[in-house]
Order: sequence, then C-alpha cells, then structure tokens
Amino acid sequence: MKKYIALLVCLFELTVLINFAPAQTIKESSPQVRQKTFEKIWETVNEKYFDANFGGIDWKAAHDRYAPQVAQVKSDAEFYNLIKAMLGELKVSHLQILTPDILDRFKAVDTTTGLTLREIENQVVITRLSENSSAAKANLKTGFVITKINGEAVKNLDDAKRKLYGQPNTTLRLSYLNEKDEEREATLERTPLSDGNRQNLGGGFHLYAHFESRRLPDNIGYLHFTNFLQFLNPRITTAIESFKDASGIIIDLRGNGGGEDSVALKMANMLFDKKTQLMITKTRKGDDFYYQAKPQKNPYRGKVAILIDEHSGSASEQIAAGLQEAGRAVVIGKTSKGADLDATTIGLPIKALFLYAYGQPRTPKGIVIEGRGVIPDREVDLTRKELLEGRDAQLEAAIEYIKSPAQ
Repeated sequence: MKKYIALLVCLFELTVLINFAPAQTIKESSPQVRQKTFEKIWETVNEKYFDANFGGIDWKAAHDRYAPQVAQVKSDAEFYNLIKAMLGELKVSHLQILTPDILDRFKAVDTTTGLTLREIENQVVITRLSENSSAAKANLKTGFVITKINGEAVKNLDDAKRKLYGQPNTTLRLSYLNEKDEEREATLERTPLSDGNRQNLGGGFHLYAHFESRRLPDNIGYLHFTNFLQFLNPRITTAIESFKDASGIIIDLRGNGGGEDSVALKMANMLFDKKTQLMITKTRKGDDFYYQAKPQKNPYRGKVAILIDEHSGSASEQIAAGLQEAGRAVVIGKTSKGADLDATTIGLPIKALFLYAYGQPRTPKGIVIEGRGVIPDREVDLTRKELLEGRDAQLEAAIEYIKSPAQ
C-alpha cells in the first residue's frame, strides 16, 4: 500500500509550489510520446481512480478539452504543467507525475544540515536541531529565525527547504536572527546521510528517514521518525518492546510525510490486545478492510500520545486517525496536512512515473482524512518565545497527558 508515497513527500512539494522546469541533461520527448503519455494518464485515472464519479468532474470532457492542447505544447515542461492542470481539477492529493529530473534526485545521496524548520508567527523558525549536526556545531538554537541562505532572502518554509538542498559536503551561508533579534551568520555543511538511514528501492533509487528513540524523564518512552519505511520496522519494534515498562509512549509524527501502510500497521499491532479495524478504504472494487490492527503477544497497554503537525501527511495521518478513533491514543499538536489517499505508481512512455490514488481511506465512523486532516484532541501551538526558552510546548503537552491520572 502507498508505495512511493514517501518518495513524493520528500520532493519538498516543488511541483505544487512552482512550475516544472525542464531538466538540463534530459532529451526532450517527441509530440507522439507526449500524446501517448497523456492518454496513459487519462486512462489510468478513468479506470483506477478511487472515485468513479471523479468528484463531480466530467472526466471525459476533461480529456476532450486537454487533448488538443497536448498537441500544441512545445516542450516537456509545458506538457507537465498541462497535465498538472488537468489532474488539479480533481482537487485531491496523490496525483502527480514524477519527472525524470525529479527521479534523479532519488539516485543521489541525500544530505542534512541538522535543521528542522517551521513557519511560526510568519517567520521561518528553527524548531529542532539534530545532535552533532552542522547546525548544532554552529551553536544555532531553537527559536532562531532564518532570514537568508547564501545571501538570498528566505520567503517562506518551502523556499528555505529548496535553498538548503544541495550536493554532499558543500557549504552554505545561513543568516539568522538570534534571541535578541540581532542578525548573525553561520556556515553550515550539507552532510551526507548514512546508509543506515536509507532504504533501497531498486534501480538505483533510495529513500532516507531519520529515527530517534529514547527515554524521557518520568519513565516515558519517546519515538520519532520521519517516514514509514520498511527498513525502520526492526527499530520501531525494538523501541516499543524496550518501552514495555514505560509509564507511557509518545510517538512523534510531526513532519512525518508518510510511507508504507504495512509499517504503520506493524507498529499498531504492538499496541492492541484485540483485533481492531482502524481504517476502511474505498476503491473502485468496493471497500477494503486491510487496515486492521492484529495483536501480538504481550502488547503495550499503557498510555500512548501521538504528536502531529501541519506537515504530518498520508500514512502518518492514517495511523493517527485510526488510533485516535479507537481510543488507543490521544493526538496532540496541530491539524495535519489532509493528504491521505492510498496510491501507487505506473511507468509512462515519457520515461517518468505517474503517482495515482486508487483508494480513499476513512475511519470506521466514516471520517475522511483527505482534505480535512486529523484534528488533535488537544491543539497546541509552538511559539518562538517558548522555543527560545528551550521549550517544546507540544511535547510538554504529551508528557503532561502521560503523567496525568488515568481517566
């Protein structure tokens, strides 16, 4: 389920935020290949998209409107933008062409500066720093505001992410406001992520994920990871098993872009003592009841808190919604992204991949997360003032819940 969703999320949403730019080293396709690609995309949606009514859109009429325009485009970039416009009429996530230049990104070694950023009070603010990272060594702190990267003003969070991206072992100049709003500058290195944080997909493609597991004070287990990828299964299992005597477990899914449903379900299996339906998926063939927790021996039965934010998407939303409605976890933070559809990919004549949604999950009570998001039981904002004080209000709220008397 949801194969390659994590790959899509890792794109920093470039194709949503900006127009496609032609790759410099990839040969332009012929008009015939573009036409075949258009037909393949339209037919795939027509036959396999989860909603046979297409949300009220006349999909046949869309074909007839866009087909003549395909014949008029002069480049692959124009073609991709045209397809984006057509798919955009369906107004859902998980419909996207992964172009050759985008796919090349996933053959490269991914890098990190150690920064986690969020938009807070209309500023791009540091909310987390990885230990021993370039950012930590530069004495950056949570609550500092990022203003420029390599001398160019940072417009918003997505702009900052684009500017941070670069080749391994290269440096960048970061301008920021400290706790006194004084502008300072630091030089950061883009450090390659280790192979231990990587999942190979075959064909030279790979995905990365950060993972952290530790004990907090008051005997609380803490688990944080950035994508649901298969290679994390043993680490997640080991972490939860090690928390068997914990007073509670906090699963931090803030910024988790999603991934594979099987990984989320394997984690859920360790938290239930009876079979529990967590989500139901609508497909063209009818409802799919795959998403069910099946208990393992000696599951953890203590309190569970899940942290989410506006960047939690797809599989992270699905597991949070399922555990929330089942009464197995309290969800804390901000309403999630609202991008939760089951999807897969097919190859295209234009030598790209097409990601399409074949299923729409809903909770057993009928709540659809796509376009809505997971609404926290306890909504908690992050503020710059608290971050400058070294505080994480969302994590504190989760700790408070774990420590509170049983309801």
